[in-house]
Amino acid sequence: MKKEVKDKDLGFSFIHISDIHLGRPFADLSAYYFSDKIVNLFKNATEKAFNNAINFAIEKEVDFILIAGDTFDSKEQDFNSKLILKKALNKLNNAGIKVYLICGNHDPVSSYNKKTFTYTEDSNIKIIGLNTPIYSEFDIINKTGEKEGIIHALSFEKESFNENPTKYYNSLNEENKNLFNIGLLHTELTSDKSCPYAPTLLSELKDLRYDYWALGHIHIPLINDENIIYSGTIQARNIKETGSHGLRYIRVENKQIIENSFIPTDIIRYENIDINISSASDETEAYEIITDKIKSLIQTQTIGIIYLLKINLTGCVSFYNSINENFYKTLTSEFNEEIYISDIENNLTQKTEEDILQNDDGIAGELYKVTTNPDYLEEIYNKIETKFQKVLNNCNFSKSEYEKFKENIKNISKEKCINISYSVYNSEDKVNE
Repeated sequence: MKKEVKDKDLGFSFIHISDIHLGRPFADLSAYYFSDKIVNLFKNATEKAFNNAINFAIEKEVDFILIAGDTFDSKEQDFNSKLILKKALNKLNNAGIKVYLICGNHDPVSSYNKKTFTYTEDSNIKIIGLNTPIYSEFDIINKTGEKEGIIHALSFEKESFNENPTKYYNSLNEENKNLFNIGLLHTELTSDKSCPYAPTLLSELKDLRYDYWALGHIHIPLINDENIIYSGTIQARNIKETGSHGLRYIRVENKQIIENSFIPTDIIRYENIDINISSASDETEAYEIITDKIKSLIQTQTIGIIYLLKINLTGCVSFYNSINENFYKTLTSEFNEEIYISDIENNLTQKTEEDILQNDDGIAGELYKVTTNPDYLEEIYNKIETKFQKVLNNCNFSKSEYEKFKENIKNISKEKCINISYSVYNSEDKVNE
């Protein structure tokens, strides 16, 4: 009797992750004042992010996971890091999910202990170069037993890989062209052939005509082309790795990608925020603008994430000197244990008297606009020139010297006008108080 083919048996699905860097600490944490609870969360953040990826794979019943290198942060792996990976691989193996793990520059094949990561040939777990050849191909078999694709995978044997890796990947023959081909590679897309991280060009990957490239090495999620993708690290470790981090979830049917989704896995998230406070009349209003901006940003993000913020303050303000250490200290203590401010970069400019008067809609502002008008300044100069014509004649100015003299007189006149207007402005303030 012929087996009935159900919709769920058609095609296949997988997740693509990379650069887990088990064992890497978080950077620049000395700037934060953490409770013991948050400190422990940091210690376990990478493991939790990894478990989020594993649990998602099991929940979605994916056919396999692609891990695109740098699973460990160092070739000298600590016990805890090895244990985290071993537990995850066993969990996936028990769930019947295949794993294809390539080694990168941080965790080359030579750094893996064969006794710790020994898997039989028929195991679901494939560590490329350790229990397979350094370049390997694997058939993708769907639930009906039909071959639907091929995974082409290459590992770093040592910490550096100066060769162009594409020469190892097989071109598609007539049979393979009808299948879904995946390239699994840890690489830096660059024209610098001396690069030690498997240097290649985007065009060289395109030339192989694979249907999906699962890349590792770059920590920020990045789509170079519709199907040439860096999944990024699953958990950021420093302020350069801003935004959400996670995995790619891919579903394929009839050799076509029908779903290509980014799924966050991170526990802790870095963000850079630019805040312009030019509209604030004083430091109190500036404080409200900043806190409102932070709260509105977080409300649009994932619930339950710890945020580490770097704030860039911009704008032109009259209260420049009030944005000081005391202001920063108050601001950093404003939020709960879901938001921490690591750094406030002050790129403000001091609002000058001229800036203030230009925007004043009172008597002082009107006086400033009238008296600093170019036509009015020209009129002032003409009066001065008439009064001191004899003196000027005796100076024997050249044309350029005369123009410079005239410009200086007008600038002095403008400065006097500004001072008078600003005196009126201050007088108005005192009257209003």
